[in-house]
Amino acid sequence: MTKKILVVMSSESALPLQGGQTHATGFYLNEFGVPAHRLVQEGYDLTVATPRGNRPPLDQASDAASFFKDETEYTQIKAFVDDILSGSIQKLSDVAADLEGYAAVFLPGGHAPMIELMRDPDLRRVLAHFHDRALPTALICHAPVALLAAQEDAAAYQDALQNGETPDARGFLYTGYRATVFSTPEERDAESGFEAPMLYYPADALSAAGMTVQNGEKWSSNVVQDRELITGQNPMSDEEFVTVFLGALQENPVAADA
Repeated sequence: MTKKILVVMSSESALPLQGGQTHATGFYLNEFGVPAHRLVQEGYDLTVATPRGNRPPLDQASDAASFFKDETEYTQIKAFVDDILSGSIQKLSDVAADLEGYAAVFLPGGHAPMIELMRDPDLRRVLAHFHDRALPTALICHAPVALLAAQEDAAAYQDALQNGETPDARGFLYTGYRATVFSTPEERDAESGFEAPMLYYPADALSAAGMTVQNGEKWSSNVVQDRELITGQNPMSDEEFVTVFLGALQENPVAADA
């Protein structure tokens, strides 16, 4: 029987920064490619969706062998990702209208989820579907900020963060959940090469909404599982992240034609 996983990725490639500056971004190659490759090896069929139905942009900073075990893995994963993303990319609103048969949802990282996904109403519907059914919901690095879409007014919440105001999360599905996300020390390292400072940090955004952020040492693998939610802290968490993800899938099997 076919086993389907929904992969939600950002359509955007320019992260807003302070002073009206932007930083070129997208998805991180290993944060998508390593888990996705393992999932396909285990017999899962991936459906990739973005808000605009476009091919998700790659963060060029992630296109490097240093994020992989060796040059061989880098070459293999890069070719795999290009093959997957050269195929059909669905529009998120279309997929959100019929989620039956999906075993899980997976969101790769890179800064891109901080742009539009965390306020996307279609993503809210997707997250609610998997949350209500206690099905694996897996997000790595910056992607956990997209969980903030699962509240009554995600757009107002993001606007408050970007304006330096105190955000107010109402009806947030993941209040009280434990999670990890790209840490503030890691973000400060990363933004040292940016055109301007960040508007806000992911860990602060999740904490303000009522999540318990459990981050480990910077640039070291860290994965947190709480109920159906599986989160990885950074690019170094890719292998541990997908191992935990696969374990959760085996405990919660859903066949597309069941």
